Parts: sequence; C-alpha cells; structure tokens
Amino acid sequence: MINVLDVAFVGLAVLFSVWNTVALVRYVSYRRLASTAELTWAPKRPWFYNLCLGIGFFMVTLTALSLFVLHRPLLASVSQALMALFYAVVFPLSFRIQRGFYEKGIWFERAFVPYENVRSVSWREQPDIVLVAMKETDLAGQSYARLTVPGDRYGEARRILASHIEDQTLIIERSILGLSDGDTPAQEQV
Repeated sequence: MINVLDVAFVGLAVLFSVWNTVALVRYVSYRRLASTAELTWAPKRPWFYNLCLGIGFFMVTLTALSLFVLHRPLLASVSQALMALFYAVVFPLSFRIQRGFYEKGIWFERAFVPYENVRSVSWREQPDIVLVAMKETDLAGQSYARLTVPGDRYGEARRILASHIEDQTLIIERSILGLSDGDTPAQEQV
C-alpha cells in the first residue's frame, strides 16, 4: 500500500523541481540579456517577501535536522531541500531580474518577450503606469503581458518604444482595442 505521506513528498519534490528549474532558466536568460539593457529597474518586492525568506531559512534548518538528527527518509529530506532552495535562493534571485527594455525585447513582470512577438501595446495610467502588450500566445496560453513602469521612467519608456517602432524593431499590428486604422496604430499607442 502506498503511503500518503510519500506521495505528498514526491508531489512536492516534483513541484519544487519544476519551479526551481523554470526560475533558474529565467535568471540565466536574464544574465545573457543584461548587457543589452536600454532602460531597466528593479521589480517591487511583494509584501510577503520577508515571509518567504523566513520560510526558506526554516526549511534549511528543517532539512539539516531531518538528515542529521532525526534520520528521516531521504525522500522527505530531498523535498525539504528543494523547498529550502526555492525559498532561500531562487525566490530572492528572481527579484534581481531587472524589468524593462532591452535591445531585443521587453522584460515584463513574468517573462521576457522579444519585440517580434509583441503584436500591440497600450498604456494604462491609473493608478500605476502599466504597459500592457498583446503578444503571441505562449505555452501557458497567455496572450497579454504587463509591466509596471516607475513614474520617473515613463517618458523615457515611451521614447524607447517609439524609437523601436520607428526603426521597425517593434512592428505593431493593431491596437489592443482594435480602434486604430491600419496606417496609424503606433501613433495611437505610443
């Protein structure tokens, strides 16, 4: 008979393996792009950032206790170690990825989108300034990306978008609402 606790540990190990891998691949991609930054800024940390760090260091302690004092099964310790890695290392590392504009694309809040995958852009200016882009649908089925732009960077961000549209690095197909005519979508949005 399968132990429910073992199944839970396997599930946690798989889940945190995927999360760690995705986040580390994203960070390595960022490191490759970092030298091509045109306008970037650090992302705002969520209110629960310190709580996640606390969970991470608690999981590091629990993993050490499980391995060396309590002599728990290896599967439990591996699951705990993967959780510790995520909360103590990978989660804080994700906030080192600078959001903003790069030579080949835009690093939105969730991922990097090359300019050739952006179909339209629009600004939402209340209460925060947010760049919303319609993009090619990704594996998760998401076709929109958003980027909160600090108020002091707003003008420069608009100029960078306009320059990429002008040199045709960024080709806008239509506005997000579809209200512009075919000749002037860039004027409406930037």
